[in-house]
Amino acid sequence: MNQTISSTSDKAASILEGEDIILKVRDLHTYFYTDIGVARALNGVNFDIPRGKVMGMVGESGCGKSVTALSIMRMVTKPGRIVQGDIALFRKKKGGENDKSQIIEEINLTKLEGMGPVMRSIRGAEMSMIFQEPMTSLNPSYTIGDQIMEAILLHQGVDKVEAEKRAINILDGVGMANPALVVKRYPHELSGGMRQRAMISLALSCTPSILFADEPTTALDVTTEAQILDLMRDLQGRINMTIIFITHNLGVVAQMCDYVTVMYLGRVVEQATVDDTFYNPKHPYTSSLLRSIPHVGSRQKERLMPIRGVVPDPYSAIKGCPFHPRCSQVMRGKCDAQVPGLTVVGKSHTVRCFLYSDTVEEASNVR
Repeated sequence: MNQTISSTSDKAASILEGEDIILKVRDLHTYFYTDIGVARALNGVNFDIPRGKVMGMVGESGCGKSVTALSIMRMVTKPGRIVQGDIALFRKKKGGENDKSQIIEEINLTKLEGMGPVMRSIRGAEMSMIFQEPMTSLNPSYTIGDQIMEAILLHQGVDKVEAEKRAINILDGVGMANPALVVKRYPHELSGGMRQRAMISLALSCTPSILFADEPTTALDVTTEAQILDLMRDLQGRINMTIIFITHNLGVVAQMCDYVTVMYLGRVVEQATVDDTFYNPKHPYTSSLLRSIPHVGSRQKERLMPIRGVVPDPYSAIKGCPFHPRCSQVMRGKCDAQVPGLTVVGKSHTVRCFLYSDTVEEASNVR
């Protein structure tokens, strides 16, 4: 099913010069309709993901990082739903029977039924996700092998014997000790690091083109965390996989990522290369995040500078730039009255801030 993405907010489109784009998100709004009101989790998200690269997605809790991943995977459940926007997947497809070249097939995921056959064939095979809590994400009623084999049987058309062999090979590939024994164990029989490796094996069972990693090293000790990160980077390089790495740990971002997307209250406020993010941040929010973390090797004995205030309630509607109540560089009468539009400030570097442009975001018609 080929569907062409609309040009909504296309001025946000690829400034990632020279990159092959695999995923394009435009003006994405995801709302949760509850008894106490409408929670606007995503308020017009725009970004591009380059093929074969690692994109870090950072921001405080409640900024919409996980909801963005679930929206792209079409896994947002009631009372949430995508109310506006386009998500385009550009997947490579072989040519005709005598044509060995590859063509790019564009699929607008927002036009597909979330639990329909087309989306189900894409989810797991083309796109997969490492969830934040492996103990609650893995099914306690099934063995690790059964859960990995389910995806293989569904997407790769092999028998159970072959599926089990592949499951063992995948577990061995992620550094799991005694994989032939682990396939017969239940999640509660494994340690936290082993469960995380099992979750990664499940996500990689069909060698997806895109992997969403939502805090994949949460609650792991530093040694296991380092092993998991090295493993993911190695696998990414071996199969040219695209990774969207959702995390609060900016040290991990510096180690793992090629590009960084900074989110605040359901919007992308800055997107840049990892070097520009750390050494040339533009948005006051990005700068504040960097000032609030310790720096290894620093000889200055200064107190860390936490960001004042908290992320606003998603049920509230803030007039103007969503960050202006916490911003130290706020311009009264401007930042509190209008929402800044996207500004290109450098090669592969965009920001939403009136410090760099007077561009105003077009008013959304979403209610």
